[in-house]
Amino acid sequence: MTDRLRWFRTIRAQLMLGFGIILLLHGISAAIGYGSLQRLRHRSQTTLDNAAQLRELSLELKTNFLLARQAEEAYFDTWQGGNIDANAQGYVKTNRTYLAQARQNLAALRALEAQNHELAEEFALLDSLFNNYESAFETTTRRIAEDSLNHEVHRQLKDLLATLPNDQRAEIMPLRMLVWQLMAQQQTYLNTQNPTYLDDLQSGLDQLSVTLKQLPAEALDPEAKALVQTYQISLNALLFLDQQVQVNRIIAANINRDINGIIQTVGDRSAARAAAARLELTNTANQSSAALLVTALTALALAIWASVVLGRRIMTPLTLMAIAAERIAQHDLSQPLQLTGDNEFTAVAQAFNHMVNQLRQTLDTLEQRVDERTVALATANQTLQQQTHSLAIALQKLHHSEANYRLLVDHLHAGVIVYAADASIVMCNQMAAQLLGLPPEAMEGQPRDYSPCPVVDETGVVLTPEQYPVTQVIVSQSPLQNYVLGICRPQTSDCTWVLVNAFPTFDDAQRLTQVVVTFIDISDRKLAEEELRHQALHDALTGLPNRALFTERLEQAMQRFKRHPEQLFAVLFIDLDRFKVINDSLGHLVGDQLLVQIAHILQRHVRASDTVARLGGDEFVILLEQIASLNEAIHVVERIQSDIKAPFLLMGHTVFTSASLGIALASPDYNRGEDMLRDADNAMYRAKAGGQSMGYKIFNPAMHASAIELFELETHLRQALERQDFILHYQPIVSLAGRQLLGFEALVRWMHPQRGLIAPGEFIPLAEETGLIIPLSEWIFETACRQMADWCHRFPVVKGLKMNVNVAAAQFERPEFFEQIKAVLERTALPATNFGLEVTESLLLLNVKGVLSTLSNLQKQGVDIKIDDFGTGYSSLSYLKRFPINTLKIDQSFVENIDVDHDDVSIVKAIIQIAKSLGMTVIAEGVETEFQTHRLEQLGCDAIQGYWIAPPLPPDQVEAFIQQPSHRPA
Repeated sequence: MTDRLRWFRTIRAQLMLGFGIILLLHGISAAIGYGSLQRLRHRSQTTLDNAAQLRELSLELKTNFLLARQAEEAYFDTWQGGNIDANAQGYVKTNRTYLAQARQNLAALRALEAQNHELAEEFALLDSLFNNYESAFETTTRRIAEDSLNHEVHRQLKDLLATLPNDQRAEIMPLRMLVWQLMAQQQTYLNTQNPTYLDDLQSGLDQLSVTLKQLPAEALDPEAKALVQTYQISLNALLFLDQQVQVNRIIAANINRDINGIIQTVGDRSAARAAAARLELTNTANQSSAALLVTALTALALAIWASVVLGRRIMTPLTLMAIAAERIAQHDLSQPLQLTGDNEFTAVAQAFNHMVNQLRQTLDTLEQRVDERTVALATANQTLQQQTHSLAIALQKLHHSEANYRLLVDHLHAGVIVYAADASIVMCNQMAAQLLGLPPEAMEGQPRDYSPCPVVDETGVVLTPEQYPVTQVIVSQSPLQNYVLGICRPQTSDCTWVLVNAFPTFDDAQRLTQVVVTFIDISDRKLAEEELRHQALHDALTGLPNRALFTERLEQAMQRFKRHPEQLFAVLFIDLDRFKVINDSLGHLVGDQLLVQIAHILQRHVRASDTVARLGGDEFVILLEQIASLNEAIHVVERIQSDIKAPFLLMGHTVFTSASLGIALASPDYNRGEDMLRDADNAMYRAKAGGQSMGYKIFNPAMHASAIELFELETHLRQALERQDFILHYQPIVSLAGRQLLGFEALVRWMHPQRGLIAPGEFIPLAEETGLIIPLSEWIFETACRQMADWCHRFPVVKGLKMNVNVAAAQFERPEFFEQIKAVLERTALPATNFGLEVTESLLLLNVKGVLSTLSNLQKQGVDIKIDDFGTGYSSLSYLKRFPINTLKIDQSFVENIDVDHDDVSIVKAIIQIAKSLGMTVIAEGVETEFQTHRLEQLGCDAIQGYWIAPPLPPDQVEAFIQQPSHRPA
């Protein structure tokens, strides 16, 4: 019990008791005020919510009734217009729907006000108004639906007009005029609903009754009289119904006005309730605030009392303790702290006095030790002064030696960094600091893994601290020589390349003491090496990789594909079409610019990981790496072709070109990159052979077999020229007028030892590509002219015929071509008038001036000039007018469908008309049917050539053909 009383006398207990009472008073007051306020807030909120719902339901009831009224008005308007149909019945349904919703709103209002009978009278009145309105509207609509008087009156009026006698009798005319007048007045009233017109209509009905009574009995038959009376009855009923509708509308309008008044009353009362609830809530809040203020003032008074009483009990001991602490700070430890009582401050005072006693004993011990150490320190200080003097002399010598060493190192043209045994930098000369972009003092003291900028090896890979030269020397304990590194400072865009040498130094015990790293700037040498490498591996014109670099990357891609078959790649081989024509006609500068533009296009459509290279001339290749499928390569090809087909503006010339592309896809069957490049090249040539419409080809093994076959064919072709394995067949040309023989076309055939007779379509393109067309053409000219000269000598009828020979573009371009033809004609003794040349339209574009001169000279000699396959090339009218052309030969592609294709008929007809207007003759090729012959004759063609007359014949069969009396088909 004594301990418990002692605890109550402590400062802690008194503080807890005083402030606990204050908090308790605060809690009780706050709880009472908060509870009252919450109850009032709940009651007020309920009142406000009910008022809001009351207003909302009242407005919704008003809106629904207005919508019901609108449906009612629409229904009556429809009836007065005479159009009671399904849509009008829809207005009735709409009216009922909105009226039912208004009743639901009224029921909700009654439920909301179930506890409050203040608005019961208004709600009952609303219910009565709804019943009156609904009863009136239902009665009227039912009457309208049952009577259909509007349509009946119109029908009766029409029947009446049809029944009245249609004559000019004096007693009938007033009746007819009166009926017409009633019809107009009826329509006018029903359309306008004007009461004035209603009076006129009633007056007209009365006049009709009078007129009927005044008519003689024999003037109107009984049926007409019955119709007039029926019409009067129906019209009166209609007018009565219309008046009922008007009355119904007036009643509905009055009901609507009453409902609006009731709704206004409900809204006003709900607003009054809400205002009263807000006022009550405000008053209660003010009362609660006043109660809380009184409680707060009471608590404040208690707190002030507790602070004053308890403050005296706390501040007195604290003041005494502060005075005692100040004495100790002034080294006065003689007076203890004197406090009485039984509280916490008394315990603190006892502990304070004990601390002072301990401190006094410690100070005495320290003073004794200081005296002893002062004597020892004086002796040691004398010895240290002697050693310091000797050390100062040694340091002066060392500083002089170090200054000479640093001066020498700083003037070296090589960078030098010295690392201590702990791998920290102890010295960095000026050149090293300059190369690293930092002052020497910023480098010294840094660890070995410190580098102010990235360091890369020759491949561009950033070195890790474990790969630094100093680290390698420390680990291996051996020198590192001629190590090339790149220092990539952020201030410059390029790396500074240095040649690094690093070596360790050891003490007498072979312990590592230092590592010296030297490096020399070799950027100029590195740049020269890179330039040489770039020139060796890149195309000088376009800057693209050349064949060597492309082959190297292709081999790398093949090796990756063997290790990772999912990393698919493809090779695209691109060759420009008609580049030689552009180069020869516009000059090599334009051609070079075109190649540069093409290179830019190719690079634009590939990724950075892909390779675009130029092999030479107009040949480019692309290595597409890591593609998902063949379709990805095809998409790249299509985009490239689209851009290449766009016009190029080069040195003032607008140039058009296109490209043929071959695609070779990676396959495990490839062992060398050259094989894959060869197959892409092969596919490209297949695309080029297909014409510009082909665009690109994808390589398949059949192409390789075909290429081998083509190579073998070229070998056999050269051997055939040496052995003269070629023969000429001659196809007759016959006029359509009289079927007279006009001449022959010489066509070459190859008598292959194994394959037999080979048509020219198989070997002529190869001969043109390999240049063998020149000797072959010379043989054809010589053989054909010699054969024609022989026939002219043996058959007099042949002297008026012509031997026509096709000329190849490669042969025609030769400067000596004209002289060569003259020489052949002289050697074979064939008159020039018996000789004709067949040229293609594309040949005329090679060199306009040169071609024009050659053809003019030949024509002057008497040689007949024909354009072969006309219509399949450029077909320029300006060329036809400019060049000395005697004959146009219509290509067989237009002739073969002339019996079914009207477009071909139009083309052939146009060619014939053009030729006739220019004074040329026309020969149709490939004529195979009698219908084609007759059709061409009708169109005005001069001559034909084809299997309908005769196929190409060997010389002996030609001689028999010449001797035939008629050259009509058998």
